[in-house]
Amino acid sequence: MENELAFTLHLAMYQEADLGDFMMNFRNVLIRLKPSEVIQLENICCTNIIDLMMELLPCHEPHDVPWFECFSFFEPADLDNEFMEKEAVKGKGAFVQALWTQYAIPKLYGLVYKAWRRYGAQNLTPWTRLAQTVLDGCFGQKWSDCVFQVPDTCSICLSPMHWPEKTQCGHSFHLRCLLRHLDMIGHTCPLCRTPTPAAPLDTVLSPRKMGE
Repeated sequence: MENELAFTLHLAMYQEADLGDFMMNFRNVLIRLKPSEVIQLENICCTNIIDLMMELLPCHEPHDVPWFECFSFFEPADLDNEFMEKEAVKGKGAFVQALWTQYAIPKLYGLVYKAWRRYGAQNLTPWTRLAQTVLDGCFGQKWSDCVFQVPDTCSICLSPMHWPEKTQCGHSFHLRCLLRHLDMIGHTCPLCRTPTPAAPLDTVLSPRKMGE
């Protein structure tokens, strides 16, 4: 798991006993953390993350902010991460939980280390608040229903689909797979060979689906 690997790698940098103790306590917090019962809208959650970052790392860089909105645009197969792809198949939010363990927790470890080196000993309470807000932010994205159900599988590449493109004949594929098929094979449905299965390109290439 990426979170355990990140923790192990950071241990080599925890030369100070107090920092090592803090990180062990923080790790225990992160392992037990659960999403809040009520999760705020994504734009509110992002604002809260930035506000908390200003308290802990006043001079942080934009890439320091642990915000993972971009993942809501990607198909699991696009991430080049076999574990994430396997989790996506399970549905029921497993992909979002994997996002938390694989990307968010390692990011928080790095931020704690950065804050400790810049500003000295840290307090666990504000870091716990930040972690909770980041976790809620992961679950509060505009995920498709497939993320919390058992996702369908693309008949072309056989990978799970979070943003399926439905053809006019009623079949669903990854947008990239469908476009590749139409470009290479011809304008017929890959399953039933119905002519011109895709919607007009200005509909198919919508900003939401292309992650723009």
